[in-house]
Parts: sequence; structure tokens; C-alpha cells
Amino acid sequence: MMKRTLLVLLVGVLAVNCAPNQAVNRSKKMLSKPQRLTSASWQRPQPSEIVEFQARSIPTVTYFKDFEITQSELEAVITTWHEVSKEHWLHGYSHVALENRTGTIKLKSGTVIEWMVKPGGLATLTFPDGKTMYLAKELTTWKGSAEQGAVADADKPRR
Repeated sequence: MMKRTLLVLLVGVLAVNCAPNQAVNRSKKMLSKPQRLTSASWQRPQPSEIVEFQARSIPTVTYFKDFEITQSELEAVITTWHEVSKEHWLHGYSHVALENRTGTIKLKSGTVIEWMVKPGGLATLTFPDGKTMYLAKELTTWKGSAEQGAVADADKPRR
């Protein structure tokens, strides 16, 4: 009887606090995943826009004690690495587990961007709205990729 009362109470609270479609939309927002950026979305910041750089401390247990990311190294990642789709980033590369280096950069505009760099030449930039840009030091061929034509341009640095 108590379980039924709690369920009725919970349903009543949901019905009072939001319209039926709103509850569905809220759950979709919580489950949504970052998407690949388009030209209308965020762009890579220029090194001259960065006013603050923060790197989180390296874990005490790590296999890559010398793998640190400085501001100048992050600027090189941002300006020279290739943007790839999330699917290509996840499935077209080998990932080194548990060795990510992370931090934030703050731009002149006040925007704070989360960054993550992996030792194997992969990185992400996550923008305030949750959108993520996936970066790779080198382009690979990946059979599931719609970007296979981009491999021909691999020797052209991205700016």
C-alpha cells in the first residue's frame, strides 16, 4: 500500500510541475550525447584568444609520468590537429586507457572550454553548451567513415 501511495504521489508531482510533453523533453535532454560540430557551431579558439590555461594534476598512479600538456602544447593541438567525427574518433583510432590529461582554457570572451588530450594523439574540446569537437593528430582510414576522402588531405595542416 505504501509503494502505491508513493507512486501516486510521484505521478501527481510530475503532473503538477510540468506538462506531459515537457517531462519527455527533459529526459531526452539528459540522455542526449554531444554531437559533431558544424560550421555554424563553435569554432576552434585561436591561441591569442586564450587568457587562462589550467591543467588538472596528473594522477599519482600513471604509466606516463612525463606526459604533461602545457599551454603551448595545447595550442599546437588546437591549431594543427584534424577535426574528425565522433564515430571516426571512437572507432578509427587506438585509445590509451586511463592516461587522459584534462583541464580548461578561458577565452577573452569569458568562455570556458574543457580540453582532454590522450597520449596516442587524440583530443577533445568540450564547449559550454556540451558540444564536443573531436581532434586527431593524424587522419586514419576507417571503413565506417564518411570522411575517407579526407585522408587524401592528411598532409595539409588544418588551421
